[in-house]
Amino acid sequence: MKKTLIYILLFNLLIPQISLAVDFNPNYIISDETLQNKDTMSTSDIQIFLEEKNSPLASFITEYIDGNRQKASAIIYNSAQKYNINPKYLLVKLQKEQSLVTDKNPSQKQFDWATGYAVCDSCAMDDPSIQEYKGFTNQVDSAAGVMRSYYEKYPTQAWIKRAGQTYNIDGQKITPATNATAFLYTYTPHIHGNQNFWTIWQSWFEQSYPDGTLAKTNENPTVYLLQDGKKRKIDNMTSLVTRFDPKMIITVPQSEIDKLENGKEIKLPNYAIVQAPSGYYLLDYDYKRKFDSYDVVRKFGYNPDEIIEVEESDLESYLPAENISADVRDLTGRIVKLKNTQNFYYIKDNTYSPILDQKIIQTNFNNLDIETVESTTFDTLTKTNPILPKDGIIIGVEGDSSIYVIENGKKRHIKNEKTFNTYGYNWKNIVWINFYAGLAIPDGLPLQLIEEIDNLDTVTN
Repeated sequence: MKKTLIYILLFNLLIPQISLAVDFNPNYIISDETLQNKDTMSTSDIQIFLEEKNSPLASFITEYIDGNRQKASAIIYNSAQKYNINPKYLLVKLQKEQSLVTDKNPSQKQFDWATGYAVCDSCAMDDPSIQEYKGFTNQVDSAAGVMRSYYEKYPTQAWIKRAGQTYNIDGQKITPATNATAFLYTYTPHIHGNQNFWTIWQSWFEQSYPDGTLAKTNENPTVYLLQDGKKRKIDNMTSLVTRFDPKMIITVPQSEIDKLENGKEIKLPNYAIVQAPSGYYLLDYDYKRKFDSYDVVRKFGYNPDEIIEVEESDLESYLPAENISADVRDLTGRIVKLKNTQNFYYIKDNTYSPILDQKIIQTNFNNLDIETVESTTFDTLTKTNPILPKDGIIIGVEGDSSIYVIENGKKRHIKNEKTFNTYGYNWKNIVWINFYAGLAIPDGLPLQLIEEIDNLDTVTN
């Protein structure tokens, strides 16, 4: 029986040199902010990275543009600084185009055309017209320089792909969400090649934990919410316990935290009433709901001493939601059980939502008591979709041997025990729900480990 699984004590174990899978979106590969962040790695950081990969580039020395001989790490760093381009981008290009980061015995040709610059689909590497770009230094410098050139020229040069325009690439319509994504397709006009770029980037540099993960490190007690590829610091215990279940916090390597961009800090408690210059708001998880007036605030019985004064900037990370008028009921929600049944519901804002398993109440609403009500309670309410477990919750489904993590309203199958342990999950935190509740949650992509991409096929322009 699946409930007899041995509770492995190594739930905080994280296996080094393993990357965690996320989904490829051909319309969004990288942000403009990320591509143009030249300060993500120092020369020393790049050298350490190459040494950790046992890369031939760690000891490779060649002539730089100024005539001085330099290590590959310095050449990568200098080119990144010169053109305001992320050095991580150059490292990924070197791997994606010629496997130079991980190939233990690269050929001279791999160094000569290290980033694939100027080598188009129909070009020969011995073409006299492209020989000026030959050589490791020229390749790295050109790969960084062309991205800067794209940013400078795309408003007037129609041949440079840009965000918001739709292009037919490999028979598929692609609409880049960022100029950085568009420029990658300008440089390499193939989906497969850019997917390889994205896969390497994800393996080496990107967040790989599902949205909704609560994480800290062994070195630091600070707790972060991992969301949308960023880390959001949870500023205080009140904000933590009013939004999350602290037992869901996992321990991750410091490197996993360090590689994430900073998101907006979570400083305010959930369901706080705040006053900003633009009005009064209820903070409802990731949403801000504006009260129609201060009279409405008073109607709900809030004491002026409970209202927190904030700046508009404090609310930037909150998404706007439906305004709160005087006729809204059950503003922060309540849990009810229909009399003489085992049917549970969440009532909020003149709506009610079925809760298909009582255990979901524990994961989502452990601060609410359960009230027993008559059927007439629902007469004036509108029924909505069933309540699903929150993001980051680990579930099992009765009659199913699989374990899942919830992300964006979907259940992602955790492929095996090794994956479960690598992510730092705790077997004791699995919430077992009934078959019908599990059936109501759509499937997401499986959560699985990706081994180091040492043998990824080389793709040229």
